[in-house]
Parts: sequence; structure tokens; C-alpha cells
Amino acid sequence: MAEAFLERRRVPRVSLSEEHRVGVPLTVTVRLVDISTGGVLLASTQRMSVGQRARLHTTLGAEPFNVEVEVRRVNDIGAEANGKGRYRMGAVFSGIDETARRSIQHFLSGDIQ
Repeated sequence: MAEAFLERRRVPRVSLSEEHRVGVPLTVTVRLVDISTGGVLLASTQRMSVGQRARLHTTLGAEPFNVEVEVRRVNDIGAEANGKGRYRMGAVFSGIDETARRSIQHFLSGDIQ
């Protein structure tokens, strides 16, 4: 027998239209394999999807490097010894500020290590 539902909210819910987007931040640990002025090659045991956007946080030398990336390709390169899959993901910088651009240029020119 179903019990009567007791509403406990103080304010009623409001439905949102499809134009409102809500995201849940997830953390994916990656290894930075390669970097250029246009993007990165990442390796991970977790697969990301083509078109997926993410925020990459790392350091180049001693300088912090935070940039938006968009995954453009994903390759499954097989399993590691622990049986987990490994993926290589090529991503382009989709939102890069002048500070991050300078950090890459200094890093690639050998000015920072």
C-alpha cells in the first residue's frame, strides 16, 4: 500500500527549458604526452569523447598553465598490465588567454624548464 507523499520543500521546484545547461565537473587524470602551440596529446585510462570540452590544469616548468581544450580524436591503444584500457586523446586549445600562450611559447623555446 502506497503511503501519502509528504512534501518537505519550502519552495516549489521550477522546470527549466532545454536552453539552460548544467554541468557536473569531473576530474580525469591524464598524462601530458606532447604539447604544441595549438594543442596537446594526452594519455589516460579514462576515455573522453570527441567534441568533449575540458579544462587542463598543469605546470610548464614552474609556471601554472590552465587552458580550455576540446578533444578532437581518441585512440584506444590497448590495455595496461592492470587490465585497464589506455587512451590517447588529441585536443586543441579552445580558450587560451595571453598568459597561457606566453607560457607555451617560453616552454617550447626552452626559456623555461
